[in-house]
Amino acid sequence: MSSGFLESLRSDLAREGLNHIGVVTRTRYDAAAPPHLRAEQIHPAARAIVVVGSGGRAHWEAFLAYVAEDPVERLARRADPLDDFCADVFARLGASLDGCRVIFPTFQASVRLDFMKVAALAGLGAPSELGILVSERFGPWLGLRAAVFVPHDLPESGAAQRLCDGCPAPCRAACPPRIVGPGLFPWPRCVAERSATGSPCGSRCGAREACVVAPEARYDALELVYHYDRPAGRRMLCERFAVHDEVGAPMARG
Repeated sequence: MSSGFLESLRSDLAREGLNHIGVVTRTRYDAAAPPHLRAEQIHPAARAIVVVGSGGRAHWEAFLAYVAEDPVERLARRADPLDDFCADVFARLGASLDGCRVIFPTFQASVRLDFMKVAALAGLGAPSELGILVSERFGPWLGLRAAVFVPHDLPESGAAQRLCDGCPAPCRAACPPRIVGPGLFPWPRCVAERSATGSPCGSRCGAREACVVAPEARYDALELVYHYDRPAGRRMLCERFAVHDEVGAPMARG
């Protein structure tokens, strides 16, 4: 049943562009998690954690098709329409997730997992000089969408290779404030730069775009703006679907 569960889940999610999935056992997850986030505290029945990501443009394209069916309800009246779409995908799985608990990386989530750490444990990618995970299949063009605590023993995914090692690193020169490089990524400086008026980092990341891994998976222009400049991205989406924005845009998470 366990292998069948995983294959069925992969198939169901792939149809909506949730196409990058890995597994970490409860034992390895608990060894890396702080006490308050161990499986016993989140979902005692869990035997493994399935980490779900979206690579490339597939999930965004599925989201646009979803919005097109009812743009007023699914965009104009939703503060976080992409997050809501992802939650709806899981809700439609119904009984196939019986006995599981799904955690999303949203501000509203009751559990705040370190998704990058859990995704790295599950083999979705390896930490990079960009401060985000980079995978061989999708490069830096992947999003982390959910962690499913499941009551099944599942085969663990292999660890992802760190792809920055030995790379000529064009990302360093492409970063306007020159903060990309070896060592711990300086997120406070990155956020400050992105928030500065007139910054070239406000609606795009030149360093991410310069990554040499899987450039074919790069997000399209509208998706890039949506992720880096949420108010502008939301305006562009509403214009595309000819609807009036009824709720405005929250700050982007990055």
